[in-house]
Formats: sequence, structure tokens, C-alpha cells
Amino acid sequence: MCQLRLCFAVILLCVCCSLSVITVKAQYGNFTLEAEQSWETYGVGSTCISGTHNLYVADVDGDGFKELITGGFSYTVTNGSRVNIEAPLNIWSWNGQNVTREANAKWPGGISCVFAADSDGDNVVEIIVGGAIVNETVFYSCLRIWQWRNGELSQKACYEGISVGSIFVSDVDNDGTSEIITVGKLPNDTLGTSLLCLWHFKDNALSLIDQLELDVANVTYADSVFACDLDNNGNVEIITAGYSDNLNNSKGQLCIWQWNGKEFSLKCNENWQLVTQGYALTIAGAVQGNTIVNNVKAGDVDGDGFKEIVTGGFAYDGEQVNAQLKIWNWTGNALAQEESEEWATDYSTEVKCIALDDVDGDGKLDIITSGMVAAKGSFANTTANPDRGQLRISSWNRTTLTLTQSVDWVINNGVCAWNVATGDIDKDSITEIITVGCTAIDTLCDPNMRIWSIPNVNSFSNYFTYAIAGAATATAIVIVIFFARKTRKHPQ
Repeated sequence: MCQLRLCFAVILLCVCCSLSVITVKAQYGNFTLEAEQSWETYGVGSTCISGTHNLYVADVDGDGFKELITGGFSYTVTNGSRVNIEAPLNIWSWNGQNVTREANAKWPGGISCVFAADSDGDNVVEIIVGGAIVNETVFYSCLRIWQWRNGELSQKACYEGISVGSIFVSDVDNDGTSEIITVGKLPNDTLGTSLLCLWHFKDNALSLIDQLELDVANVTYADSVFACDLDNNGNVEIITAGYSDNLNNSKGQLCIWQWNGKEFSLKCNENWQLVTQGYALTIAGAVQGNTIVNNVKAGDVDGDGFKEIVTGGFAYDGEQVNAQLKIWNWTGNALAQEESEEWATDYSTEVKCIALDDVDGDGKLDIITSGMVAAKGSFANTTANPDRGQLRISSWNRTTLTLTQSVDWVINNGVCAWNVATGDIDKDSITEIITVGCTAIDTLCDPNMRIWSIPNVNSFSNYFTYAIAGAATATAIVIVIFFARKTRKHPQ
């Protein structure tokens, strides 16, 4: 009888142990914060990684592991004054336990956007950086090309004089050579507009091959650029997104262009607002706008074999600022809106950045957005709720846009998740989500880079199978031992 009780106790222990691990693994839908990283200016200065294109994930040194590339601007504070204003280009790695800064370069100025791709076809990935160079009297916009090989980060090319706020790389005219595509601000004497540029990088030199002032499409500012073949006809579409009209009456804007090797042609120009009167205020009380697109990506998010365009930004509804996420499709002749979702968590909720990736392992692209939630006038109001970072994951099945995961967080005096990117950066077969931006620390700020993950959809079922199999095996072993001992005590 004692042996029988012992057997059942062992069985129960095995099952309970298995189920207790299942319970831990069953946090399906919850984010796991794997790591946080501050910059060396923490507490003595500031680093801010604003803009919505200042984080990129790619294997930039050919070692088989993906690195994180970050830009932004930084400074230190001495006797109450800002000194050493610099552009910090950093390359980071994550091995599942530690975040390591592998390489960095600094120069007087700032970085507005980063990208990485093999832009000249030599099987070496270039790091492409847009930003500015600053000295005591002069401000230069610039586009720079870097490479990181054998542990050395070196600049290969620099082109000054053209503003760059977003970068993409694609062979837009199907001639076998990739173009670097950029958009950036082009001020003029009246409203202002943006400049769309195509570049070639060859023999360690940048050449500007074509440019177009986007006021031909009434573009006030193009925040974001992307390129791909949307309708599977073999031609690459160039997508720009931002806003048209004056800021106090801004309209969300999405344009589709093509380049035939000689000139640009506008294929579509879409503009929209939720309300036609009024505008939102920033957290500091300035004019924020009515409707603006901050980021655009494209990918087959519904599995129909065609890439959809996904835009993210904000839209004013007459009372508050709504985060806005839209899904579009391009047939080759017309742009159709498939879905639009707006949500507000406080006075101001905004999508800053978008990533498209399979982060839950179900074989389908997820829509990942990062941004900020803020109370009205929170910048100068110490009694207001602090600004919160927001990270959301949604899925689209052609009929329904479903929010599958969401988390808001706050640290120090407030946070904005300006940028989000994804990738399996530690080769654990799980796609990590990386956010970085600005965290307020009194009058200073820190990027507070965070590495997140959610459980793989197969992890629960697989672990459940393994756990049950383990419990069953343990049960069988105990039963065999029990009857073997019983047989020895009572031989036939």
C-alpha cells in the first residue's frame, strides 16, 4: 500500500511539474521584455532617437547574425549648457542574454534615418544614413554610406546638400542595378514640399541620378518612402506617404510613383481627413496637424499573394488625436482602401512606426505598430499622466483587422516609442520586436531601447505535447517499477 501511494505521488508530481511549466509557457498574447539598453549619455546628457526611420535590423557584417542599427542625436550638459551635439551611429547585437554595442561612429550633427542593404551588388551590405553635419556656423544636410567589415566601421561615401528623412533600396527600373530612394524636406518661399531622389552607389561614390519636387502632387511633406511590385506585373512602384496642405489643415496623403529609367510618373494621389475643420495640438501646445501619415510599409498581410500598403499616423476627430492605421491595395489602375482603424487612449494617441513580420510564428505577416499616448499639454504639466509608449500587434484576414496584442508602458517621466523593427536577432527561432525612441528624465532624455518577444503560436501546443508525453512516460515507468516489485514479492 505504501508503494502504491508512493507511485501515485510520483505520478501526481510529474503531472503537476509538467502543468506548472505549461502555465508559464501559456502567457500567450503577453509581451516578454527580454532586455533594455540605455546610452552612455544617461543622466549626464541626452540621446534621442526620434523620427520614424531611425532603427533598422540587418546582418551588416555577414556573420549570419542580425544587428541593430540606430541613429538619432546626442549631447552632454556642462554647467547647464548643451555641448558636444553629435550624430551617434551605433551597431548593436543581442545574444539572448546581453546587448553589446559592436561599433559606433560620431560626428557633429544628427541622424534622421538609417537603412541597410547591398546597394551596389557586391554582396556587402551598406549602412545608409541620412542626417546633417553641423559646425559653428553651417548646417549641411547629407547622405552617407558606411560599411562594417572585420570589426571596422568606415565611411565609404558622403553627398552633401540634400535633405533625407527616409530611405529605401530597390531596383525600380528593372535594369539589374539597385537604386537608393530617398525623400526629404525641400523648403521654398511658400508652402514647402519634399524632394524624391534616386541614387546609385558605385566604386565608393554616390551619384544623384534623378530628383523630383513633390509639389507636382501637392505634397507638403513626405515622411516615408517604400518600394515594391504591388500588383505582381513586374514593375516596381515607389510609395510616398505624409501630408498635403498647410499643417493646420493637413490631409493624410499616399502617392504611388513609377520611374522608367528616365522620368517619374505619378500613378495615384490619395488624400483624406476624419474632419475637415480643426487641428490637433502637440504635447507642448504647438500645431500638430489634422491628419498625417508618419510611416508606410508594404507586404502581403492577408496571404492573397499581393502586397498591401499599410500606413500609420494620426487623425484629429474634432476633440482628440486618434492613432490611425490603414490598409490599401493597388490594382495597377486604382488604389482601394481595404480597412481603416482609429483608436484613442488619451487626448493624443499616435502611430509613429510600422513593421511587418511574422512575430508569432503562425506563418502570416503581422502588423506591428509603435507610438505614443499622451495627455493634453503633458509637456509642461507635471500633474498630467506621463506620456506612454505603445506597442500593438494586429492581423488582417481580408475582412477583419484584429488586435492580437497590445502593451502601454511608462518609465521615468514619460516615453515615446518612435521606432520599431523586427528580426530573429539571437537565432533562437523567435522573431524579436525592438523599440527605441525617447524617454524623459527631468530635462534630459534617453532612447531606452527595448527587446520584446511574444510566444510562438506553436510553442504552447508543442510544449503541451512534450509535457503530456513526459508525464505519460513517467507514469508508465512508475507503473512498471511498481508491478516489477510486486512480482518479486509474490512470485508465482
